Amino acid sequence: MFKFRLQRVLELREKREQAQAIQLANAEESAAVARTERDELQALHAASREQITSAHIADPTVGHLHHLGYVMSALDQRLGHASQSVTNAEGIVSEARVSLEAAARDRRVLDRLKDKHTGAFRAEESHRDRMAMDEVALARFTRLRDAKQQDAARESTNDSASSQTPDGATRA
Repeated sequence: MFKFRLQRVLELREKREQAQAIQLANAEESAAVARTERDELQALHAASREQITSAHIADPTVGHLHHLGYVMSALDQRLGHASQSVTNAEGIVSEARVSLEAAARDRRVLDRLKDKHTGAFRAEESHRDRMAMDEVALARFTRLRDAKQQDAARESTNDSASSQTPDGATRA
């Protein structure tokens, strides 16, 4: 029975790869949430721009324009923070993806090594089986040959004994 000496290391690498995959999924989910929040803020920002444009047409008061300016400034800040959050989240996703690729590569190296060792073990096992079968076949062949030689020797002894007469003279 084949036992891979580095099986425990392979199992640890597989667990590490799974952990990296989970980490990547979490990072992608966080990045998606950050993008959604940024997109919502961009939509709110666009709506506020439209309000400012319509307010300029409707002859607004100074206080109203000041308030809309303040809201736009706050939205611009929040949008900047949201964009930075998206950038950070996408950076984390990139790092997690690189880590996952490295973990997968490390596991594949051990998988290939295991496959190579398994193949070598099977070839050696097959060679041992062929050698054992050859020995069995050779022993059987030798036994049958010896049995045939003994039978032939007995027949020749029987033939020579039957060709002699009871008085010891040979028949012609």
